Amino acid sequence: MLLGGAVATASTASAATVGAGSCTHQIKINTDVYTTVKFRTGPGTGYTATGQLAKGTDVYWQCNKGRNDKPNAWGYVTVKSGPLKGKKGWVAAQYINVPMQLD
Repeated sequence: MLLGGAVATASTASAATVGAGSCTHQIKINTDVYTTVKFRTGPGTGYTATGQLAKGTDVYWQCNKGRNDKPNAWGYVTVKSGPLKGKKGWVAAQYINVPMQLD
């Protein structure tokens, strides 16, 4: 029975994988994640999490959607170690180690 004619619908995450074409900034470095982080099909929490990368998982950080100095930046990575090795996907950029260059 519906009261007032309202129907509640559940929001569903997008399972479609979004590739590097969504990037706005090129990065191209080998690094790792500094904490356990969800591995997603696209740049945002509205995309499906297909697994997790454990702290210290090596990744090749190809590019970003958004800027690292702004909230909600997402990194497109290729996983280089662990159970998801070889997979490509997205992680919140704030959890990717940014190597420093010392002169």
